[in-house]
Amino acid sequence: MRKQTEMIRAQALDAIEKAHPIDSLLFGTLGAVASHLCQDLSKGFTGKQFEFMDIGEFQVIAHEGRMAAVNQIYWKELLYRVYWAAALNVMRHQRWQAACISAYAEPANLLAFAASLRGLMEGAQDAWYSLRGLPEWLARDRSYIDSALAGTMHDKRFIAPEMEDRLIHFLYGRKLGKTEKEMTPTSHLALDPKDYRKAIGLPDDEREMWTQLYDTLCGMCHPTAFSLISFWKDDDGRVEIVQPADGSYILALCQEYRAVIGTALSLSVTEPAMCLKALNWFSLPVTKCSDIEKWNFEDIPAWGKAQAAAKSGTVH
Repeated sequence: MRKQTEMIRAQALDAIEKAHPIDSLLFGTLGAVASHLCQDLSKGFTGKQFEFMDIGEFQVIAHEGRMAAVNQIYWKELLYRVYWAAALNVMRHQRWQAACISAYAEPANLLAFAASLRGLMEGAQDAWYSLRGLPEWLARDRSYIDSALAGTMHDKRFIAPEMEDRLIHFLYGRKLGKTEKEMTPTSHLALDPKDYRKAIGLPDDEREMWTQLYDTLCGMCHPTAFSLISFWKDDDGRVEIVQPADGSYILALCQEYRAVIGTALSLSVTEPAMCLKALNWFSLPVTKCSDIEKWNFEDIPAWGKAQAAAKSGTVH
């Protein structure tokens, strides 16, 4: 049975790679899977609507001590934000990856590819910072959330401020001027790219490779020597302007940094996908994602941990 399952899985991966040949060429199997997953999920996002209660109206309900209603509204809207953030990240990633693939197509454009891959990496950092661990949180508190959604949690106010702040940060984080900063919650303040990178917690060697690739891409995007070196060559003091072999440069870059790019793809796509899968545990129709159920995450340790926590009600 196990051999048959592995054979079926191998055939499915082969079909996905054939459906996304350039993603596979540049980024490996994970690139093809990421592209296919985003394509599969994003078709169900358009037209989704989430209605949020006016803060004044909510405060009146809270002031009246209607705790069951407060918990119900709070958790409905928090799960809305989980879906909202996960969906937007999938759509954003899809565009960054598609831009990379488009930049490789003839005539290839190395600078466009560098800008797109840099955007993909920054988006991956951002997604990891805000969405990491959310499935485990939802799993740990699943029974309480179910009770809140059903309107049966009367005895206490049940909130998740850290989860709330992370989701607000993802959706509203931006650079703030001095005056605006004084009047705006810190959850709205965007961090520097290096701070998002540090939050990933990569091992030293992987972090160094990530930084090398990011710096290389930045050098191509800014007016530095990195953005010009492919346009000329020096032959014993004779400088010649040449037409760059952009496609070869792109392929070599992807091969050199295959592992780092794979990590970026995983951070950017896996976290939101697991969030969408976790949302299917709850009886909230608008946050259901039927398409995610076609995808198997059993080999992902974080999902296995979340599933175990959902069954036991605790995170180990």
